[in-house]
Amino acid sequence: MNCTECAHHLHNYVDRELPAADTPAVEMHLAGCDACRSQLASLRALLAAVRCLPREIPPPRDRWADLRLAVEGPEPKPLSLDGEMRERIAASEHRTASAPAAGLEPGHPTAKRLVLRWIAPLAIAAAIALLLSFGGRHIARPAQGSAWSVTTVDGAPRVDAKTVKGEAQFRVGQWLETDATSRARVAVGSIGEVTLDPNSRLRLTGVAAADHRIELARGQLHALIWAPPRLFFVDTPSATAVDLGCAYTLTVDDRGGGLLHVTIGYVALEHGDRESIVPGGAMCFTRRGAGPGTPFADDASDAFRAALTRFDFERNAASAALPQLLTQARAADGVTLWHLLARTGGTERAAVFDTLARHHPPPEGVTRAGILAGDAEMRRAWGFDLGFGSFAFR
Repeated sequence: MNCTECAHHLHNYVDRELPAADTPAVEMHLAGCDACRSQLASLRALLAAVRCLPREIPPPRDRWADLRLAVEGPEPKPLSLDGEMRERIAASEHRTASAPAAGLEPGHPTAKRLVLRWIAPLAIAAAIALLLSFGGRHIARPAQGSAWSVTTVDGAPRVDAKTVKGEAQFRVGQWLETDATSRARVAVGSIGEVTLDPNSRLRLTGVAAADHRIELARGQLHALIWAPPRLFFVDTPSATAVDLGCAYTLTVDDRGGGLLHVTIGYVALEHGDRESIVPGGAMCFTRRGAGPGTPFADDASDAFRAALTRFDFERNAASAALPQLLTQARAADGVTLWHLLARTGGTERAAVFDTLARHHPPPEGVTRAGILAGDAEMRRAWGFDLGFGSFAFR
């Protein structure tokens, strides 16, 4: 598959409407093509940004006349039609009138596609225009040397103990702090924004084009990033959150442990050689000294979460916790089971394989013997099949 073919499939791939037979070829191409991965990230970012738009923004009353003029243009002058042009118009009108008889009733799928062919570009253009006009103060703000901008949302946040009144510069090395009644918004260069909740402490550590980096020492932040993967990083005492084009919430407690909840896209949690890939609709704990645990669906039961915590962070309890996890596992827990393939061995890995295969049969070329032997490419291929795009892997 080449770039042109891949681009043709990307919209359906993002919407999860691509036929299963075409998905492996698209993901294999994405694995080796930076340009197409960037295009994919841009599509995901646009969807994420549009979801964050308000449902309604009433325009100023005095703008309707200008808007109507821009859309309709000036009053057209009467046209003089020659005989040949009149015949063409009449023939066109006849074809249009006869379309319902040919099966193109208003609700017919083909008729819908013809309408959407014209409406979709207009809707996208309108969404982009609205996005730029409504969020221009934050979305389109470029990086400014060694500083970003920080804006007060509530209360009186402080940058290096100086209260932020409205908007201020946030420079490399400075700490942004909120008390129990304050919140702040940080423009992440031109690639996104972060909202800092009360009782939080955040430091700006990098503003390079390929390394937008902050450190969350404690508290909670909400990030929305619309850039290609691996440009935005959040360091915490127990792991680094690597953005892969997404929206997420990250919390750090007083002991340095954390909890990541991804709502859109993917985030990689990294600590040394340990990596957890957390997709939208999943969560993951981190612990100081241990790094990231195993991701789990955000609707997982309390018993499942408790067993997973014992497996990840209590060495003496791991062997006893695994059977409990496998017994409770659902099809929706594929993200957990897939990660456990790399965190178990021997008979335990075999039990994980059998449980995952029961809910999600491995794709062609992925064998039980290969997975049990630790074949990384087979495990990755199964990850693709489960919905982890190639951009999610280092």
